[in-house]
Amino acid sequence: MYKVLLVEDSEESKDLVCRALGPGFEVLWAINLEKAFKNINENQCDIILLDVGLPDGDGFRFFSQLLNDHRHKKIPVIFLTAKDGVSDKVLGFSLGADDYIVKPFQPAELKARIEMRLKKYHLQQSEAQVLSKGEIEINLNAQRAFLVADKKKVDLQLTPLEFKLLTLLATHDDQVFSRNQLLDKVWGTETYLTDRCIDTHIYALRKKLGGSAGYIQAIYGEGYRFSLDIVTGTISKSIRLRKRP
Repeated sequence: MYKVLLVEDSEESKDLVCRALGPGFEVLWAINLEKAFKNINENQCDIILLDVGLPDGDGFRFFSQLLNDHRHKKIPVIFLTAKDGVSDKVLGFSLGADDYIVKPFQPAELKARIEMRLKKYHLQQSEAQVLSKGEIEINLNAQRAFLVADKKKVDLQLTPLEFKLLTLLATHDDQVFSRNQLLDKVWGTETYLTDRCIDTHIYALRKKLGGSAGYIQAIYGEGYRFSLDIVTGTISKSIRLRKRP
Protein backbone atom coordinates (compact mmCIF):
# COMPACT_ATOMS: atom_id res chain seq x y z
CA MET A 1 0.00 0.00 0.00
CA TYR A 2 1.31 3.45 -0.94
CA LYS A 3 1.46 6.18 1.69
CA VAL A 4 0.37 9.59 0.43
CA LEU A 5 1.00 12.69 2.51
CA LEU A 6 -1.73 15.22 1.70
CA VAL A 7 -0.88 18.72 2.92
CA GLU A 8 -4.24 20.44 2.63
CA ASP A 9 -6.39 22.48 5.02
CA SER A 10 -9.71 21.69 3.33
CA GLU A 11 -11.51 18.61 4.61
CA GLU A 12 -13.65 18.57 1.47
CA SER A 13 -10.55 18.35 -0.72
CA LYS A 14 -9.17 15.62 1.53
CA ASP A 15 -12.35 13.55 1.09
CA LEU A 16 -12.20 14.01 -2.69
CA VAL A 17 -8.58 12.82 -2.80
CA CYS A 18 -9.35 9.77 -0.64
CA ARG A 19 -12.26 8.78 -2.87
CA ALA A 20 -10.22 9.35 -6.03
CA LEU A 21 -7.34 7.13 -4.88
CA GLY A 22 -9.41 4.36 -3.31
CA PRO A 23 -7.93 1.07 -2.05
CA GLY A 24 -4.19 0.66 -2.28
CA PHE A 25 -3.47 4.12 -0.91
CA GLU A 26 -3.17 5.30 2.68
CA VAL A 27 -3.71 9.06 2.89
CA LEU A 28 -1.97 10.88 5.76
CA TRP A 29 -3.65 14.25 6.20
CA ALA A 30 -1.83 17.35 7.43
CA ILE A 31 -3.82 20.59 7.68
CA ASN A 32 -0.75 22.82 8.00
CA LEU A 33 3.02 22.85 7.60
CA GLU A 34 3.70 22.02 11.24
CA LYS A 35 1.67 18.81 11.00
CA ALA A 36 3.19 18.08 7.59
CA PHE A 37 6.72 18.12 9.01
CA LYS A 38 5.60 15.94 11.91
CA ASN A 39 3.99 13.43 9.52
CA ILE A 40 6.92 13.18 7.16
CA ASN A 41 9.40 12.68 10.00
CA GLU A 42 7.32 9.90 11.54
CA ASN A 43 6.26 8.07 8.37
CA GLN A 44 7.86 6.70 5.23
CA CYS A 45 5.85 8.53 2.56
CA ASP A 46 5.82 7.50 -1.09
CA ILE A 47 4.52 10.77 -2.49
CA ILE A 48 3.40 14.21 -1.29
CA LEU A 49 0.34 16.14 -2.51
CA LEU A 50 0.93 19.74 -1.55
CA ASP A 51 -1.35 22.76 -1.47
CA VAL A 52 0.21 26.19 -1.88
CA GLY A 53 -1.90 28.31 0.46
CA LEU A 54 -1.80 26.95 4.03
CA PRO A 55 -2.66 28.48 7.44
CA ASP A 56 0.94 28.71 8.63
CA GLY A 57 2.83 29.30 5.40
CA ASP A 58 2.97 28.33 1.76
CA GLY A 59 3.70 25.05 0.02
CA PHE A 60 6.58 26.49 -1.95
CA ARG A 61 8.52 27.17 1.25
CA PHE A 62 7.74 23.68 2.55
CA PHE A 63 8.98 22.14 -0.69
CA SER A 64 12.19 24.18 -0.58
CA GLN A 65 12.87 22.93 2.94
CA LEU A 66 12.32 19.33 1.83
CA LEU A 67 14.89 19.75 -0.92
CA ASN A 68 17.48 20.73 1.68
CA ASP A 69 16.81 17.62 3.76
CA HIS A 70 18.65 14.53 2.46
CA ARG A 71 16.06 12.25 4.12
CA HIS A 72 13.14 13.56 2.09
CA LYS A 73 14.43 15.40 -0.97
CA LYS A 74 13.85 12.47 -3.33
CA ILE A 75 10.17 11.96 -2.45
CA PRO A 76 7.96 12.89 -5.44
CA VAL A 77 5.96 16.08 -4.84
CA ILE A 78 2.84 17.11 -6.73
CA PHE A 79 1.32 20.53 -6.13
CA LEU A 80 -2.46 20.24 -5.80
CA THR A 81 -3.83 23.74 -5.52
CA ALA A 82 -6.42 26.25 -6.69
CA LYS A 83 -3.65 28.66 -7.68
CA ASP A 84 -3.71 28.48 -11.46
CA GLY A 85 -1.53 31.46 -12.35
CA VAL A 86 1.30 30.88 -14.80
CA SER A 87 3.79 32.38 -12.36
CA ASP A 88 2.73 29.87 -9.67
CA LYS A 89 3.10 26.94 -12.05
CA VAL A 90 6.47 28.17 -13.25
CA LEU A 91 7.67 28.55 -9.65
CA GLY A 92 6.47 25.07 -8.74
CA PHE A 93 8.20 23.39 -11.66
CA SER A 94 11.34 25.52 -11.30
CA LEU A 95 11.67 24.28 -7.72
CA GLY A 96 11.58 20.73 -9.04
CA ALA A 97 7.97 19.61 -8.51
CA ASP A 98 7.03 16.38 -10.30
CA ASP A 99 3.63 17.75 -11.32
CA TYR A 100 1.24 20.67 -10.79
CA ILE A 101 -2.48 19.93 -10.71
CA VAL A 102 -5.07 22.68 -10.46
CA LYS A 103 -8.32 22.31 -8.49
CA PRO A 104 -10.99 21.34 -9.22
CA PHE A 105 -9.54 18.12 -10.58
CA GLN A 106 -10.89 15.03 -12.27
CA PRO A 107 -10.55 12.08 -9.83
CA ALA A 108 -9.50 9.58 -12.49
CA GLU A 109 -6.89 11.97 -13.87
CA LEU A 110 -5.50 12.68 -10.39
CA LYS A 111 -5.09 8.98 -9.67
CA ALA A 112 -3.50 8.31 -13.05
CA ARG A 113 -0.96 11.11 -12.65
CA ILE A 114 -0.08 10.00 -9.13
CA GLU A 115 0.37 6.38 -10.25
CA MET A 116 2.58 7.50 -13.13
CA ARG A 117 4.84 9.48 -10.79
CA LEU A 118 5.03 6.60 -8.31
CA LYS A 119 5.93 4.14 -11.05
CA LYS A 120 8.69 6.41 -12.33
CA TYR A 121 10.00 7.03 -8.81
CA HIS A 122 10.20 3.34 -7.88
CA LEU A 123 11.79 2.50 -11.23
CA GLN A 124 14.49 5.08 -10.56
CA GLN A 125 15.00 3.71 -7.06
CA SER A 126 15.31 0.19 -8.42
CA GLU A 127 17.79 1.22 -11.10
CA ALA A 128 19.85 3.05 -8.49
CA GLN A 129 20.37 -0.27 -6.73
CA VAL A 130 21.92 -1.93 -9.79
CA LEU A 131 25.64 -1.46 -10.27
CA SER A 132 27.12 -2.12 -13.71
CA LYS A 133 30.86 -2.59 -14.03
CA GLY A 134 32.02 -3.74 -17.44
CA GLU A 135 30.44 -7.13 -18.05
CA ILE A 136 29.39 -7.47 -14.40
CA GLU A 137 25.99 -6.38 -13.10
CA ILE A 138 25.41 -6.32 -9.33
CA ASN A 139 21.88 -6.11 -7.96
CA LEU A 140 22.32 -4.72 -4.45
CA ASN A 141 18.68 -5.26 -3.46
CA ALA A 142 18.53 -8.89 -4.54
CA GLN A 143 22.13 -9.60 -3.42
CA ARG A 144 22.87 -11.24 -6.77
CA ALA A 145 25.50 -10.69 -9.43
CA PHE A 146 25.34 -11.42 -13.14
CA LEU A 147 27.73 -11.72 -16.05
CA VAL A 148 26.35 -9.84 -19.06
CA ALA A 149 28.05 -10.70 -22.33
CA ASP A 150 27.09 -11.69 -25.88
CA LYS A 151 23.51 -10.55 -25.21
CA LYS A 152 23.24 -13.08 -22.38
CA LYS A 153 22.76 -12.48 -18.67
CA VAL A 154 24.07 -15.29 -16.47
CA ASP A 155 23.59 -15.49 -12.71
CA LEU A 156 27.02 -16.01 -11.14
CA GLN A 157 25.50 -17.94 -8.21
CA LEU A 158 27.77 -16.26 -5.69
CA THR A 159 27.90 -17.20 -2.04
CA PRO A 160 27.13 -14.38 0.45
CA LEU A 161 30.85 -13.89 1.14
CA GLU A 162 31.73 -13.86 -2.55
CA PHE A 163 29.00 -11.29 -3.15
CA LYS A 164 30.35 -9.07 -0.38
CA LEU A 165 33.87 -9.34 -1.76
CA LEU A 166 32.82 -8.51 -5.30
CA THR A 167 30.63 -5.59 -4.20
CA LEU A 168 33.35 -4.11 -2.01
CA LEU A 169 35.97 -4.30 -4.74
CA ALA A 170 33.67 -3.18 -7.57
CA THR A 171 32.46 -0.11 -5.69
CA HIS A 172 36.05 1.08 -5.21
CA ASP A 173 37.54 1.06 -8.70
CA ASP A 174 41.33 0.75 -8.77
CA GLN A 175 41.63 0.92 -4.98
CA VAL A 176 44.01 -1.71 -3.61
CA PHE A 177 42.72 -3.55 -0.54
CA SER A 178 45.18 -5.46 1.62
CA ARG A 179 44.12 -8.90 2.82
CA ASN A 180 43.74 -7.50 6.33
CA GLN A 181 41.38 -4.78 5.05
CA LEU A 182 39.28 -7.33 3.17
CA LEU A 183 39.08 -9.52 6.27
CA ASP A 184 37.95 -6.54 8.36
CA LYS A 185 35.30 -5.34 5.90
CA VAL A 186 33.88 -8.70 4.83
CA TRP A 187 34.39 -10.99 7.80
CA GLY A 188 34.56 -8.42 10.60
CA THR A 189 37.14 -7.96 13.31
CA GLU A 190 36.08 -10.63 15.80
CA THR A 191 37.54 -13.70 14.14
CA TYR A 192 40.76 -15.68 13.63
CA LEU A 193 41.68 -16.30 10.00
CA THR A 194 44.67 -16.78 7.74
CA ASP A 195 45.31 -14.65 4.71
CA ARG A 196 44.90 -17.84 2.70
CA CYS A 197 41.15 -17.54 3.40
CA ILE A 198 41.01 -14.40 1.25
CA ASP A 199 43.03 -16.03 -1.52
CA THR A 200 40.71 -19.04 -1.55
CA HIS A 201 37.56 -16.92 -1.87
CA ILE A 202 39.12 -14.65 -4.49
CA TYR A 203 40.12 -17.72 -6.49
CA ALA A 204 36.56 -19.10 -6.32
CA LEU A 205 35.11 -15.71 -7.28
CA ARG A 206 37.43 -15.29 -10.27
CA LYS A 207 36.65 -18.82 -11.40
CA LYS A 208 32.93 -17.95 -11.53
CA LEU A 209 33.70 -14.75 -13.44
CA GLY A 210 35.31 -16.79 -16.21
CA GLY A 211 36.55 -14.54 -18.99
CA SER A 212 35.94 -11.48 -16.82
CA ALA A 213 38.14 -12.76 -13.98
CA GLY A 214 40.80 -10.22 -14.92
CA TYR A 215 38.67 -7.44 -13.39
CA ILE A 216 39.92 -8.65 -10.02
CA GLN A 217 43.66 -8.20 -9.97
CA ALA A 218 46.27 -9.43 -7.51
CA ILE A 219 48.82 -6.75 -6.64
CA TYR A 220 52.05 -8.42 -5.54
CA GLY A 221 52.85 -7.74 -1.92
CA GLU A 222 49.79 -5.52 -1.48
CA GLY A 223 46.46 -7.30 -1.98
CA TYR A 224 43.66 -7.03 -4.55
CA ARG A 225 41.90 -4.41 -6.59
CA PHE A 226 39.03 -4.19 -9.10
CA SER A 227 39.84 -2.56 -12.43
CA LEU A 228 38.00 -2.43 -15.74
CA ASP A 229 41.38 -2.67 -17.45
CA ILE A 230 41.47 -6.45 -17.58
CA VAL A 231 44.87 -8.07 -17.09
CA THR A 232 46.00 -11.63 -16.51
CA GLY A 233 46.74 -11.87 -12.81
CA THR A 234 47.94 -14.53 -10.41
CA ILE A 235 46.82 -15.17 -6.88
CA SER A 236 49.43 -15.00 -4.18
CA LYS A 237 50.16 -18.29 -2.47
CA SER A 238 51.61 -16.76 0.69
CA ILE A 239 50.01 -17.77 3.97
CA ARG A 240 50.33 -15.65 7.09
CA LEU A 241 48.54 -16.48 10.35
CA ARG A 242 46.60 -13.51 11.52
CA LYS A 243 45.42 -13.25 15.12
CA ARG A 244 42.46 -10.98 15.30
CA PRO A 245 41.50 -9.18 18.47
